[in-house]
Amino acid sequence: MDWFYLPMVKMHALLGWCSVGLFVVRGLAHQFGAAWVMDERLRTIVFSSHVLIVVSGLSLWVALLHDPRTEPWMVAKFIALAVYFATGHWALGRSEFRVIEYLVALMALGYVVAVSVTRDVLLGL
Repeated sequence: MDWFYLPMVKMHALLGWCSVGLFVVRGLAHQFGAAWVMDERLRTIVFSSHVLIVVSGLSLWVALLHDPRTEPWMVAKFIALAVYFATGHWALGRSEFRVIEYLVALMALGYVVAVSVTRDVLLGL
């Protein structure tokens, strides 16, 4: 199991941080009117990174026998990911930039990272 777990966790974390970086940079560039933000090649890279994050996350979930019914932090993470995907799409999906959706997506993304690290729905509060 060690031959699978450590590389998969590292890949999942690296892809997650790349996704965070891409989202922050794209959002700031979109706000200032950069045309490259809507380039299909970049959007394909972002979509591909999201697919790889989901595949690696589901692989870890199955390999480690996590059960969302007994681990509420996973349910919270899935809900926050859905909020991030929806609000991130609304913020950057069209030609106009939506600040509120962008900020909500950033908060959801921050919550996903925090829940992943602490494995606590309330983040230790």
